[in-house]
Amino acid sequence: MRQRIVTEKIAAWARRPEFWLAWLAAWLAVSAFRSLGTPWAGAALAELLRWGVGIGLALALGLALRRIGDAARLLMLAAGALALCGIWDGLRPERGGLVGPYLDHQLYGSALLVLLPFTAALTLSDRDPRWRIGAQAAAAAGVVCLILSQARSAWAGLLISALVFCWLWLRQATPKKRHFTALVLSSAAVIAGGLCVWTVTASTEVRSPLTSRSATLTHLRSDSSWQARLTTWRGTAQMLASRPLVGFGLGRYPGIQATWTHQGRLLTPQTHPSLSEEAHNFYLQTAAEAGFVGLSLYVTALAAFAVLGLRRLKQSGPHLSRRTFLVIAALSMLAGQCVDALASPSWQFVEVSLLFWTALGVGMSALQHTDAEPTAARFPLPLRRAGQAALAGAIAVLLAAQVLPLGLLSPVEAYTPPTSWTLVSNSAVLQGSALTASVGDIITYTLTAKYNDSQGGTHLVNVSTDSTASYFATVFPDSSTLYGTLTKSTASNTVTYTVPEKARGKNLTVTSSFKSNFLVVNAVTALKVN
Repeated sequence: MRQRIVTEKIAAWARRPEFWLAWLAAWLAVSAFRSLGTPWAGAALAELLRWGVGIGLALALGLALRRIGDAARLLMLAAGALALCGIWDGLRPERGGLVGPYLDHQLYGSALLVLLPFTAALTLSDRDPRWRIGAQAAAAAGVVCLILSQARSAWAGLLISALVFCWLWLRQATPKKRHFTALVLSSAAVIAGGLCVWTVTASTEVRSPLTSRSATLTHLRSDSSWQARLTTWRGTAQMLASRPLVGFGLGRYPGIQATWTHQGRLLTPQTHPSLSEEAHNFYLQTAAEAGFVGLSLYVTALAAFAVLGLRRLKQSGPHLSRRTFLVIAALSMLAGQCVDALASPSWQFVEVSLLFWTALGVGMSALQHTDAEPTAARFPLPLRRAGQAALAGAIAVLLAAQVLPLGLLSPVEAYTPPTSWTLVSNSAVLQGSALTASVGDIITYTLTAKYNDSQGGTHLVNVSTDSTASYFATVFPDSSTLYGTLTKSTASNTVTYTVPEKARGKNLTVTSSFKSNFLVVNAVTALKVN
């Protein structure tokens, strides 16, 4: 009997996001402690602090926060302040668009993506008309600023977030309220159309960058930034495959990723990472550091939150209280964030990730009750006060970090190219001025990139089978005809070339090219065919 009761309690807790978040925090602590005693201990502890503060904030708010209406208003104020900062700062073509208090447009777009669903919820549910009008103004300005940020992943996240918000809202609305819903959605469609017209008729400084950025969505194969992401993801997948279960340790990815991805810089423990050293995929980077165990715990926690939220909405029925709207806002925020995290580096930085954990905590608190306000205290007074104090302190820090364009919390630099990449080859081809070969011989190439870091160190990286390495066999000095093809062997990380019959009696030249970030370097080797 007692065993059955314990089993039922564990099963009940396993359906709650708090249970999985606690296990996630424990696993991340283990992952970070693996780096203790190594030069990377500082990076591991810094990353553990970012994760730990975020998870702790979400748990504190979810368990102890009761005045979620006030919390949502503070999130709306943060959205309005971010929009004002972006408008005041103006467009930054060198950084991609509006950046607000951040140093990168992607972080700015992701931060707005977190806050806008709660702002939209207040436009429909706040009882005070002054706050409702303020929320409407903040929502409109926030959407415009997110569009002008030119963050494509945030655009996709905003679209998914809006669709989920509207779908959940329509499910909850009663037949009597669906006329009002239709009116609001029609108004939103008119506003969206107005934004499109405004974009088309805006000044060239606004219209041209948006048009160019939007055009890349239909020509991703020719977009250099998208191709660089694909290269990074392939390298990260190879990195993950070498340690799939537990990963390389928390905080280690930026420092060692260049060995697999050949992007950015090979860092020393004292070097600060830039955007070039981030995976631009939150899930891949988390798995590379914490393994599939850490990634599974994170995804399970979010899935438990989504399932519990949908269940709460079903239980609440057609009662569209403010708490119901905030549950809808939290679920739509989560959907948008999950999409944005597929191709954005924003979620690795504290000023964006803390916003996400704060919004998730407010959503977890909203799940505690489905009526307008709780009728009885769920937690003891000291615990409630601790939660309220945590909320007040967190919001104060967040507002200060977002509103004041000082860059105090932002460690992110723009995309930093490697200090120096040069090409050498340790294959037999370079063991003399020329190599004599016969028809049918198989020549093996191993292409190595020599990287000189900013600390004066030299690193040799095998790039033979990298997607950005290419090879051409031609006759010198005529390079118009290709003489055979070179085959990449992923298993041995080498390249082989079979000397063809038509090369008999000729001097063959093999040109090797390797591209990393913004640099292209080449190596040329020659061989004489008998």
